Amino acid sequence: MSESAYLKIAENLDAGPMTAPKANGGFSPAFINYLALLYTPAEAEIVQHLKMPMAIAPSLADVAESMLSAEDIARAAGKSAAEVTDVLDPLARKGSVIGFAGNYGLPVFALLVNHHQFTEPVGPHDVEAAHLYQQFFIDEKFYKYYQSSEMGTQVLRVIPVERTLLSGQKILDTEEAHKIIDAVSNLSLVPCPCRTRTEKLGTRECKHHTPVGFCIMMETSALYFQNIGVGREVTAAEAKKYFDEMQDLGLVGTTENHEEAGHNVICLCCPCCCSQLRGRTRWDNPDAVAPSNFTAESSEDCLMCGKCVDRCVFGAITLDTRQLKSVVDGEKCLGCGVCTITCDQEALRLKRVDRQTPLPSARELAKTIAVENREGRGPSTPAPAPHDAPLRACMSSR
Repeated sequence: MSESAYLKIAENLDAGPMTAPKANGGFSPAFINYLALLYTPAEAEIVQHLKMPMAIAPSLADVAESMLSAEDIARAAGKSAAEVTDVLDPLARKGSVIGFAGNYGLPVFALLVNHHQFTEPVGPHDVEAAHLYQQFFIDEKFYKYYQSSEMGTQVLRVIPVERTLLSGQKILDTEEAHKIIDAVSNLSLVPCPCRTRTEKLGTRECKHHTPVGFCIMMETSALYFQNIGVGREVTAAEAKKYFDEMQDLGLVGTTENHEEAGHNVICLCCPCCCSQLRGRTRWDNPDAVAPSNFTAESSEDCLMCGKCVDRCVFGAITLDTRQLKSVVDGEKCLGCGVCTITCDQEALRLKRVDRQTPLPSARELAKTIAVENREGRGPSTPAPAPHDAPLRACMSSR
């Protein structure tokens, strides 16, 4: 009975834009075991009746649309409303379900798969969760659906360094981090789950030059973390200062790939830990992150010092001994501008090259990804994968 509850949760998650992790024609056994870490068998019996937001990073309206009342869930589960709230309220307080004013829903994938990694202290199941993530996310390549659709529509896009644009270059408010931050009313700094995960596993490659640091959570995401007591609420000035400091360290700014005001997150990404950038830097997903509408360009003032080569996480810059300056490969360059910050000669600057158009809104982004995933995969209902023994082993440890 409990096993079927975990499979039902996976089915509900699979109905979302990103779909759920698969392996060998069914749901990933590693992912089913991951769900068993999130929810005890008794909790899963209730959680299986929750719906998932049809969004990537939902607005409050998206969250509200996906939520069911305790009474509705009780009728579906054959229990009393009091029994339902006794189970779901503690889960909502720790963030493994979303709960507001007696209504409940499943969290979006970015919250679900990173649940154990939003706090830096090592919790009871954090390392086990990280190993399961390694299997379903990396080994079984769920990252392709986390980063982009079957057709290549990206979830996130790069934010360029506005302060190093060539003179006269236009930049839109939705392309510039400070303007994105100024457009929202709720902000929190939350530990980066990608670097937190590799830190807990003891595999973080960037630990000697980059802190674990934070993601800048905004609007609905900020409210979610404030409600569960994770992260630190900040002002717009503090968030902008932090963003600039992390770009100076060489981290790449990214945000949701839409133009609508009111974004939910700005990530500051390294090439060795990030669940998004690694699609380009380590794995086989060239569509992992959308480029900005800028590319780096070197002038004749270049001294060939090589700092920009070392700073470029995408391997897009080389030193040309014939031209006596750095040369940028426009196919590899994502236009982050991290390479330009430390150019003492100001010889390397960002130049506008319109090459991608973000979706108009968060809903259009989610809808496009959902449609493209289903068209790409074709209609299918995953058969339960053979995971009986590992699921029992996982549950026995609870």
